[in-house]
Amino acid sequence: MPSVDLTHFGFTPTESLVYQVLLTGGPGTGYAIARGAGLARANAYSALEGLVSKGAARVDGVRPRRYRPEAPAALVARISSDHGQALERLSRELDAAAVPGTETLVEVASSRALLHLMTHDIARAASAVGLLAPADAYPLLAPALRRPYSAGLPLGLAATGPVELGFAPVEVVATEGRGWPGMPVILVVDDRSAILAARNGAEVRGHWSTAPSFVAGARLALERFGSP
Repeated sequence: MPSVDLTHFGFTPTESLVYQVLLTGGPGTGYAIARGAGLARANAYSALEGLVSKGAARVDGVRPRRYRPEAPAALVARISSDHGQALERLSRELDAAAVPGTETLVEVASSRALLHLMTHDIARAASAVGLLAPADAYPLLAPALRRPYSAGLPLGLAATGPVELGFAPVEVVATEGRGWPGMPVILVVDDRSAILAARNGAEVRGHWSTAPSFVAGARLALERFGSP
């Protein structure tokens, strides 16, 4: 099993190691986990309590206490939620600082980073949203899209396949043979920011920018595909 590295999300290297031992060896006592991880018991217990406090493990109340890992999918969802909330707080704090806006270009190199950027921008829309995305992205973006929809903002939504969003229509557009380097992902929010990206299998490459010329180019790209 590949090594599990949770250190990018506020976990210690020892907590990462112990979480992996829990995943591979299953639930166990602190003593058993310490042996499996090759750690002193004090270090293992400290890491286990850290995992419990961060939602990556659970402990029962019987003696001796047994620890079990949180399911990987649940842990990823928890981390995504926590980091999403942290980004929202940071965004509000930065907005309150009233720093003069500057043109920015950011490379996007993963589907998770792309989803975070899209969710953040869509949820903060103040006038309009234009979007062309793969059909399977819409269920993930639906909670963010509900905010501008509920506020009565114009939504121009298009997808590469049929989508039943439930609260707003999504037009199906043909994208093959249109010169795009993969499946297009195009987002324009308020004429303020935009994303131009392409997905090839699990790989995503693209850019997010606030530069007016970039935003204008993204809007032209939407029009080229016949998106609303």
